[in-house]
Amino acid sequence: MSIKKRKLIADISSSAVQMLITQLIGLVIFYLISKYISKDDFGAYNWCTAVGATIIAIASLGLDSVLIKRIASGRDVKIMTGIHFFHTLVSALVLCCSLLLIQTLFPTLFEYHPLFFLVFLNLAILNIANSFKLSLNGLEAYKKLAVISVWINLLKLITVIVLFVGGFFTIRFIVIGFIICSFVEFILSYYFFNTLISSSIKPLFIAVEYKSIVYESLPQLGVVLFDSALARIDWILLGIFSTATITAEYSFAYRFFELSRLPMLIIAPILLTRFSKLYINEQLIADNKKQEIQRFFRIELFIAFIIPLLMVCIWTDFVDYFTNNKYGAVNLTTYRILAICVPLHYLINFLWTMGFVQGQLKLIMYITIATSLLNVLLNLLLIPHYGSIGAASSFLGCSIVQAGLYFMLIHQKQLRIKLMPFFILFSCALISIIVAKLVLGSTIFVAISALGLYFLLSFILKQISFSDLISLTRK
Repeated sequence: MSIKKRKLIADISSSAVQMLITQLIGLVIFYLISKYISKDDFGAYNWCTAVGATIIAIASLGLDSVLIKRIASGRDVKIMTGIHFFHTLVSALVLCCSLLLIQTLFPTLFEYHPLFFLVFLNLAILNIANSFKLSLNGLEAYKKLAVISVWINLLKLITVIVLFVGGFFTIRFIVIGFIICSFVEFILSYYFFNTLISSSIKPLFIAVEYKSIVYESLPQLGVVLFDSALARIDWILLGIFSTATITAEYSFAYRFFELSRLPMLIIAPILLTRFSKLYINEQLIADNKKQEIQRFFRIELFIAFIIPLLMVCIWTDFVDYFTNNKYGAVNLTTYRILAICVPLHYLINFLWTMGFVQGQLKLIMYITIATSLLNVLLNLLLIPHYGSIGAASSFLGCSIVQAGLYFMLIHQKQLRIKLMPFFILFSCALISIIVAKLVLGSTIFVAISALGLYFLLSFILKQISFSDLISLTRK
């Protein structure tokens, strides 16, 4: 096995271990909060998180992806990280001070969301820590990222359990506990990064370099600005046009949608660094490399349908059992709609990565703006009448449009992505669920049978093979 192949497998393994452990711990924390905190408090917390995350994303100016790209391409890591650190630190101070001033002058604005500042402070600290985590990603230091992620999530879990056992399990104490954990995450990220480069990084402002990185990221700023609207506008509008209870229900289903994308989250950062090197200096891509990428794309799509398929089969019984009938049946239709978005987001991420590394930032911005505006419009039309189902339907419609635009407009002169596997695998998954539900009654047998039938149909229709799987681990 070649060194590069072993390196890829090691990177994926580190990323997978990190993601699996952190997602498992995160799921336990999410479960405890969603079950034992009232729907009103849970919904209000998620609304504050959505608004705060949107503000942080806009303030980032789109620098995050550019930082990874520059470091992966060999630019000076100390300068790039120092500039990004300066930006996140200054923006956090300015925004936090501004919020405190607004809260002091106009206290009625925060009457229904008194925890907004604390939630925002937690997100701001995480964003500062992100300067070093992004740089570690650009340097492909996935093992260090895994260590940071695992230890911080364990600390969060311990914090939540201590609050629960100690009788302090309120949303205010939980947020304060998260703030402490975020500060520890900043310290760990800072330490691991400085250890890796054998230097001490400080906030760095070099006018020429700062202007250069901001100028390069300007198209990406439009992407971030409108991508934030695409990702969280449904939560925000639900909090405005419906109730905290409905917001809590939708955010619960959305959390499982995010969990269903777990394999994509594992491969996405690695895909970005690998494509950055593959397309460097517009060099020609060898035919064998094209075949490997096509095979990898098909395998990725095959994996994309597995978790949504299982969750659709077991949703109501499984979720209602563990949440005392709070979030299962009431969210069945909502999750089914969101589940369709999962494989679409694999396709979107793959095409976005191709476009980003080829410098199509303006095109990506235009696509994101168009789909985000559509998402806002659909949410405004559907949420007042259909609540969480309307929000999920808006998200699905925009995901379809976004995937279509990426496929039609992203440069594919060297590497043309084939869409037929997507439609074949989607049909396999849908048929498997329908047949299993028609023939069987027990939830567990429905899930096992649907998964087995999906595997069988995929092999019969040659969308996956043993040689495809073996090819991932051999030269």
